[in-house]
Amino acid sequence: MPDLFVPIAPAVSPHAAALDLHAERWIRQQRLSARPHHIERWAHSRFGTFAARVCPRADLPSLTLYTEWLTFGFIYDDTFFDESDNGTAIAPIATAVMAAVSAFLPSGTPVALPTVSSLDSSHHLDILDDLIRRTQSIARPEQFHRFCNQMVTWFYSYLYEPSLRAGQRPMPLDGYTANRLQNIAAAPYTTLAEIVTACPITGEEHAEPRLRRLSALAAYQMAWCNDIFSARREADVGNTIENLTSCLEREGRSPAQAMQEAIRIHNATMGAYLSLEAEISPRASAAVRLYLAILRTWMRGHYDWCRATARYNGE
Repeated sequence: MPDLFVPIAPAVSPHAAALDLHAERWIRQQRLSARPHHIERWAHSRFGTFAARVCPRADLPSLTLYTEWLTFGFIYDDTFFDESDNGTAIAPIATAVMAAVSAFLPSGTPVALPTVSSLDSSHHLDILDDLIRRTQSIARPEQFHRFCNQMVTWFYSYLYEPSLRAGQRPMPLDGYTANRLQNIAAAPYTTLAEIVTACPITGEEHAEPRLRRLSALAAYQMAWCNDIFSARREADVGNTIENLTSCLEREGRSPAQAMQEAIRIHNATMGAYLSLEAEISPRASAAVRLYLAILRTWMRGHYDWCRATARYNGE
């Protein structure tokens, strides 16, 4: 596994082992797949340690919720998108997208219409509804509204790649880059980290242009880190999953050259983040400084998890 430029001190909650055990039990209890090898792989992916690294100072109940959200996100992705049997068929992917989106409707299904969850028993919407209710109970209204909107945007981002495949069009690097900002799911999961750590940053503070730029740089750092570490696994799954290295190869680079260029892009992104953070931090409010700490633990925690998880390092 490559060493990337992530000069942030690592941290991990003392609850990591308990959270890994909880994730394993939760996956088995929820019966999220009929394929035993999927269950075993997910159970040993250490999603609890991931949560413990991202939010090292959160309490155990909050980290438990965060662990379940991470676990659900990875499993939904694997089951209905990246590792589904749908191939280039866009209809079942679109159905899975809209099933998830329906759970985040701000007022539920319109009056006189049945709820999606009452009609759909195949997309685990009961589990998603439970996660949403528990999150709303601890979030500020503005945080919860932002989180729901970000989750909707994340799910919609899954439509881009299959629409290109269905039209037999190659994935352009600029299109991949634009979509990856949303598809990495950094926005909803950093907001969720705000919620479980009681970070008091406001929507107005989030809207400040330099902070928006910093959040985007953090998201891209996470995206390129993930693409680098998941490239081998995604190649083993099949040639339908796009990532930064596959786009770079399509531009004429060898696999080794594409990986080196991806590492360069990642490290440059990390450097740009640190430079902008140094401009923002000295005059930042206490709430913004707490948010910056969340971005740091997310970037470093994700990197450390990628390096160690069986998901990307052999199963």
